[in-house]
Amino acid sequence: MNSIQDLRVFSEIVKSNSFSLAASKLGLSPATMSGRLKALECHFGVALLKRTTRSLCLTEEGRYLFETSQAILEDFERLDKTMRQRKKNPNGTVTIAAPSEFGRKYLIPLTNEFGTAHPEIGFRLILGDDDVNLVDDDCDIVIRFGAVPDSALTTRKLGENPMVICAAPDYLTRRGAPDVPSDLVTHNCLVYLDGKTAADKWGFAVDGEPTLVRVSGNRIVSDRQALIDLAKAGQGLVRVSSWDVARELEEGALVAVLRDFDCDPEIIHLLSEPRHRLPLRTAEFIDFVLQRVKRLSRSAELCRSEYPRLRGAA
Repeated sequence: MNSIQDLRVFSEIVKSNSFSLAASKLGLSPATMSGRLKALECHFGVALLKRTTRSLCLTEEGRYLFETSQAILEDFERLDKTMRQRKKNPNGTVTIAAPSEFGRKYLIPLTNEFGTAHPEIGFRLILGDDDVNLVDDDCDIVIRFGAVPDSALTTRKLGENPMVICAAPDYLTRRGAPDVPSDLVTHNCLVYLDGKTAADKWGFAVDGEPTLVRVSGNRIVSDRQALIDLAKAGQGLVRVSSWDVARELEEGALVAVLRDFDCDPEIIHLLSEPRHRLPLRTAEFIDFVLQRVKRLSRSAELCRSEYPRLRGAA
């Protein structure tokens, strides 16, 4: 039984006092109308209408159902109208999970720009380096670096995430730039502390083969931005995402080294529900992000000789 539709049919039959007239108003055949009414009567286990060849008459149960159901049908009509308007008009809150540095440097400015054009849309941002589940963590969008698990979610490529070894010009003037990855053993390397483990094995491609070089230095830090700040202060070499230092590289505050030994970059993915299931606010923000990332990628490609590439979906 389709409860709301069957109540609509019953209500229209009573108001029209005619199966054929009610069927015409609802765009259904009289046989369908009769079948709907029968399903409703079977569901409640009572007769709702007494029918003769010339007229219809409500039973006591039918009268009670008709009178009580009017408020229900009116509430549902209002709800249906509101839901359809929400589908057409972007409003509400978009929840996004993203890595911390990417969120601070790219996602927040994007939400600010989008929010200026759509003040009726708000954002809830979950920034951190832990894996976030779209369903369990009540997110609309998840931005993830690297491989993503197979799922029913829609996955879009935002771009690539090349890692870059870089240092301040002052450090390179004092210590010299490494020519090959093995030179790093003579340098002060600023190491990221991933939980309780130091990420002191840096990956490279040497003669086409993946190669790990174990590095060391006088700073081991659990915050990537702090490592970038230390590198800018001339304290040593750091290995970070090129997205995290794009501005510093472009402005010359940091200089990339060992670029001939880059490994294949991770892919940056945007995960969401399939588009047909998305509210308009989320679908429009995703379109906006994809366009902005393409623009950033094109801009970065123009400067590729000056700082690491931010190759995106363009």
